[in-house]
Amino acid sequence: MKPILVIVSVICGLLMLGGLVGYTYEDEMTGITVPPVNQVGFADDPLTESAIPSALIDAKLTLEWNEDVWVGLITQEEFERCAPSNGVSSNCGGESSVNYAAGGPSSKDAQSFTYDISGDVYYPVDGGAGFGAGTTVDVQYSVKVTFAWPVTIFLGLLGSGCLALAQKMN
Repeated sequence: MKPILVIVSVICGLLMLGGLVGYTYEDEMTGITVPPVNQVGFADDPLTESAIPSALIDAKLTLEWNEDVWVGLITQEEFERCAPSNGVSSNCGGESSVNYAAGGPSSKDAQSFTYDISGDVYYPVDGGAGFGAGTTVDVQYSVKVTFAWPVTIFLGLLGSGCLALAQKMN
């Protein structure tokens, strides 16, 4: 029994370290069509199919682009309110009629932003092309995933408890 408790303690310690360091995934989306100035382009698909459980995982999304446009994120509720069809919305016609969770027209000069995407479903949006229809943007993105603090504390307590129990078995 004592070796099992020590092994569980070591596994908890390794998971804690791995969860604190985390994992980063990087990729690029190319050729995203941008609507003309004062219009919003909506993606058909969300970033994730379901919300990332924020009590278990912290996920930070960083978006970067080089073109003179803006990129943003909206919640699923905002996406449903705007009800876009073929990438545009008749309910949310202008940039100011959309409630952005992150980014949006204010991100045009910075050409990047970072946002915690845990806990909700988000849809990408874009706009601000001054050259009319047909303008495209390439967006580089990275997602850094780490354990949320409750998971780290739980693993620490479990590992410490197993180690203390193994010590008492002497």
